[in-house]
Amino acid sequence: MELSWTMRIRIVLAVAIGVVLLGILPWNQIKPGPEGIFALLSGNISRADLITCAILAFGAGFLASTVCTPFGMQIGVIAAPAGMAVWSFRSADLSTLFQASPAVNDRLAVYARLRFEAFIWLALAACCFLGAYVADKLIGKKNADLPDKFDATFKLPNFAIIPAAVIGTVIVANILINILAGDVRYSDPKMGQVTGQPANFQIAFAVIVAFMACGYVAKLFIGSSFIWPAAASALLSSYSIITYSNQSAITYLAKTWPAVFFIKPVTAVLPVQMVAFACLGAVWGYWLAVRYNLWKTYES
Repeated sequence: MELSWTMRIRIVLAVAIGVVLLGILPWNQIKPGPEGIFALLSGNISRADLITCAILAFGAGFLASTVCTPFGMQIGVIAAPAGMAVWSFRSADLSTLFQASPAVNDRLAVYARLRFEAFIWLALAACCFLGAYVADKLIGKKNADLPDKFDATFKLPNFAIIPAAVIGTVIVANILINILAGDVRYSDPKMGQVTGQPANFQIAFAVIVAFMACGYVAKLFIGSSFIWPAAASALLSSYSIITYSNQSAITYLAKTWPAVFFIKPVTAVLPVQMVAFACLGAVWGYWLAVRYNLWKTYES
């Protein structure tokens, strides 16, 4: 499936809308303090700020879906994640906090506050989805014949599609991110190996590629929407922190390695980075599956 220049321009506009409305417009309200970490633990983001961002995310989704008609929501949902990606790139590394406060209890406190934060950022992405959905209903794709409607390779019962997509994404994305986001690695007799703090661009690459693969497989093989691999990003963020950042592991790491090293690369990914890049990757993978299906159909 080759995109027309008109469609490409619409996609760029959708990204630009999200970058401007969400990534840039509220930045002075929500930018992190001196430590530079973009996370709720910085204390710089109030409930009122989150509500403002939710409204902007809704508006970004609505406008992006409008300019991407007739594809609408299927592409417009990238607006808010694109804006959050701007926040992600402007954030300092998580290891910055650990270098400033390397004590075990301080590290555990940071992870305790990050444990469920990804669900907040996923809620912002959901506001964008809602805005895009409303735009679709008001402006309407009507009966547009879109190419993403095709039978999956495996016929799963409807009740099994969502759990399969979510659980499969958590498992596969965890493996891929730990492979792709690994920076400098050293062997460790207890942990197997430890890895240095990956740069923001490396995190972006790893998360986007991991969720692109999951979105592709979920759409092509089980017929899942991009929504469920994207939603799994919050679960993966919580799962990785709970699983890999327990007290015994952090105690050993703090005593043995400098504060820039992590047990697994995935534990160096901030929740906002996980959600933003995962949503972009999941939508990208979804449309790659659509493109492959069209190629397979017409070639055969």
